[in-house]
Formats: sequence, C-alpha cells, structure tokens
Amino acid sequence: MRLVVFTLISIAYASAAQSEIVCGSVGATKINGVDTWKSGSAAGFQTNKLNVDADGAPDSYRVDGRGLSYTCDGISAIVDGVPQTPNNNPSNWQPLCRSAWDKARQSGDYSGLRIFGFLTKNNKPVIQGEGDAFPGKAFVTTTSMSIPGTPDGTQRHYVDANEIPYVVLPTAFTTKYGVHNGDVAVVYWPTKSKYAFAVFADGGRLGEASVKLHQDIGNDPIVVRDGVRRAKRGIESSVLTVVFPGSAPAPSLDSKQWRADIGKIGQAELDKWGGTDKLKACTK
Repeated sequence: MRLVVFTLISIAYASAAQSEIVCGSVGATKINGVDTWKSGSAAGFQTNKLNVDADGAPDSYRVDGRGLSYTCDGISAIVDGVPQTPNNNPSNWQPLCRSAWDKARQSGDYSGLRIFGFLTKNNKPVIQGEGDAFPGKAFVTTTSMSIPGTPDGTQRHYVDANEIPYVVLPTAFTTKYGVHNGDVAVVYWPTKSKYAFAVFADGGRLGEASVKLHQDIGNDPIVVRDGVRRAKRGIESSVLTVVFPGSAPAPSLDSKQWRADIGKIGQAELDKWGGTDKLKACTK
C-alpha cells in the first residue's frame, strides 16, 4: 500500500512539474497553422522564421516607392471584387498591384485597391505633414497600437518600427489569451541563444516583428536592393515568442524611456515565469 501511494504521488508530482515547463503541441491551439499555448502567466508559440515589419516607421512607405517597405507590401489590387494576394494569386499579384497603383496615382481614384499598410482618408492615402519625419515624402503608415496624446492622422500617432521593439499578433491569439496593445513579450532565438523584449503593437500573422526587435535580438534586417534600403532580412530559423498579458508599460514618444520600461518589465515577467531555463525548455 505504501509503495502504491508513493508511486501515485510521484507520478502526480512529475506530471505537474512537466506541465509547468512543457510548451508545445500538447493542449495547443492552432492559429495561423502554428501551435499556441498557455504556460503559467504567459502565452506563447514557436515559428520556423521571423519576418520583418516596418509599419509605423516614418520611412516605411515613401511616395516615390523607395522606403523600407515596397508599396505593394501595403496594398492589393482588386480584381472582380477580390484582393489579389500572394496566397490566392502567387504568380501575378505583384504586376497587378503595380499596375493598379500606377493607375490610381494618375487618376486619383483608389477604388481598385485595398490599402492596408498606410492610413487613408476618403479612400485616399494620407501623406505625412508638418511635424512628421518626412512631410510630403512618405505616407502615414499605421500600427494597430497608437500612442495616446498624439494627433490623429500623423505619423507620430503610431509605433515606430525603427525605434520600438514590437511583435505582430493576430486577433485570434490576442482574444484567446487576453493580450492587449502594449503588453510585453520576450522573443528567443535558439540558434544564437539570444533573447530580447518587445511589446505587442501591430496586427497580422504570427512570426513577424519590428525592425528594432530584429536589431535587438542580433539580426540586421536591412538589405540594399537597387540602391534602396529595405527591411527584408528576416530570421530563417526557429524563434520562440512568449507574451505576458496585462504587463503593458505606458507608451511614449520618448522612445528611449519606453524601451527602458519594456526591458525592465520584460525581465521581471520573464524571471517570474521561469527565466531563460524555461525559454529553453519551451523550444522544440
């Protein structure tokens, strides 16, 4: 009897310990084809790469097309009522996009486009004005998070991808795990054994983060193509992202202070959650 009781207790203890450190397919929810999970106070996922997001950066979408992002990264041509994307038209979406954009710029009629990468007013893209970094030279590019106390319709209203480390999350993830704009995350790159802290600041698919986050974690996301700096060098290996709901520091136009707050809160949350040992345990 003693042996049976001892065995049952041992199994229960081992199971509880395992549930605290194992993060992955067991009990996971698929979002964007990726296993997502809850572990203690955090929610996380592991992707096989990390793309670059330049949204919110003043030089992301330039009027002349020579920004960190290609113009067609933020727009789609509409054909027979359907936006043409790399998913539904992989061989022809770019030519269609470029043609529709050129036509819209010449005519002033943007009804043949779906614009999602930058701000619009009356279905026309908004160009940066006085007080912004590139007045008259770049479109106002948006993030799902905005900075309180800043004027609507300006570039400084949005989170600058060049200055603030942020991660991109879809609504399905934020809703399921109770994540809100500005909540802190840690991003871990096992190949380099490096991690960096970020905030949730833009909507999209899992596996994407700002220019600044890439730099902080040790990846140079900038490539030069035809003499133009583009934010296109992502990480082509496994990356773990862990988000801490309810941990948001106050956003600020003072990027240095905001980054310091992100790092301070992020480290405290990571330590409470289990530290770097748990990050490593949660990688496959």
